[in-house]
Amino acid sequence: MLLENQTAIVTGAGRGIGKGIALALARAGASVAVTDINAAGAARTAEDIREAGGCAECFVADVTRSAEVNRLVSEVMAHFGRIDILVNVAGVVNNRPALELPEEEWDQVIAVNLKGVFLMSQRVGLEMAPRGYGRIINISSLSGKVGAPGQAAYCASKHGVLGLNKVLAIDLAPYGITVNAICPGMNATEMAQQVMAQRAAARGQTIEEVERGILSKTPLGRFGRPEDVAEVVLFFAGPGAAYVTGQEIDVDGGRRANLS
Repeated sequence: MLLENQTAIVTGAGRGIGKGIALALARAGASVAVTDINAAGAARTAEDIREAGGCAECFVADVTRSAEVNRLVSEVMAHFGRIDILVNVAGVVNNRPALELPEEEWDQVIAVNLKGVFLMSQRVGLEMAPRGYGRIINISSLSGKVGAPGQAAYCASKHGVLGLNKVLAIDLAPYGITVNAICPGMNATEMAQQVMAQRAAARGQTIEEVERGILSKTPLGRFGRPEDVAEVVLFFAGPGAAYVTGQEIDVDGGRRANLS
């Protein structure tokens, strides 16, 4: 039980990658604060953890609002008494050409994907600092390192997460808190299906054609799974990564390495 007696907060844990990470942390022995803006999704994940013999409680919060972030962290501290690990997963995606992108859509994506990471890291960091220990893991994206058509706001937000990741690693190091990031490629999740459907519509293709195009440039020949990302989270959260901070690991099946 690598993470026994530790408590983790996972945002965006109601589905997809966030849910996979929450389940993996619980299997490793952590008590998990399952957090999502969707109450039903958070409750399902927490129940799945408990049914598997783990410890979890669900919390509902909008990570773009500092008052809700403060309430969330206070509730987690009251329930569990400590926070050792924070995994910032909560995110939204859009797919619209830059010249057609409404301001309010830009604001929403930046608020959830970037501001939410900052607010959660700052507030949880204030709880970790006095104990001299903490692990913050930020989920960016392959789109945080390259451009993608129709994703001006999403790419900007995920590039921003990587910049913030580096600064947090520097600023929080004196408190014994490490900060690292993971950049998933295309995963077999509802969000990825949404992106591929939007791309297909924009290009006049079928979803299957879009999928084949992505896989043709992915050396390992398959889409990622939430558990692929979760395994790297366990590394960053565990004792083996005690001297690792400010880093980014691609979990993309080799796609960024393939320049063909």
